[in-house]
Amino acid sequence: MTSGYLRASDRDRDQVADVLHAAYAEGKLDLEEHTERTTAAMNARTFDELAALTTDLVPTPPTALRPVRAPAAPAVYDAEAPDRVTAMLAESKRTGPWQVRRVTQANVFMGSVTLDLTEATFATQEIEVNCTQFLGQITIRVPLGTTVRIEAANILGDSSVKHIGEPDQAMPVVVVKGTNILGEISIRGPKKPPIWRRHVA
Repeated sequence: MTSGYLRASDRDRDQVADVLHAAYAEGKLDLEEHTERTTAAMNARTFDELAALTTDLVPTPPTALRPVRAPAAPAVYDAEAPDRVTAMLAESKRTGPWQVRRVTQANVFMGSVTLDLTEATFATQEIEVNCTQFLGQITIRVPLGTTVRIEAANILGDSSVKHIGEPDQAMPVVVVKGTNILGEISIRGPKKPPIWRRHVA
């Protein structure tokens, strides 16, 4: 049995989606082709199915695509390894106390991702949110005083930063990169508690 018949992982599907988004941004695919191929990638089960979606877009042969195998030993936490969040026709959230790695990869296809950093701990002073988004919504809530830089490319999309307060050098720096196609990226400060809670001591 060749590797092409092996099962594909979420990481493999995300990598193919990145290639398709880049091809759309460069004009190699039109909107209809991009939508069809991205949907097929997210539903692909084997490497052969994934390779067929990019053979006319990248110079490397389909055999270059190799399965990502699990390590023989239990994985050790690595702050440098990207943290991946994927939402395809769905909603994904990271809230409450959690460890934010240096890079978070958010892949959104007609869905939404919420990253609430207000109770999180940060592996590094500067973190990067690298987004690949098509017809979706990415909401990032940050602590007051956080420095935010949006460097993502908006293609018929929108990005905004509101209610995060004045920059404080003691607070983390959040850099948003990637591609936003027909979607929205919203950076907001901490969520305000309900009115009734504000009056309860």
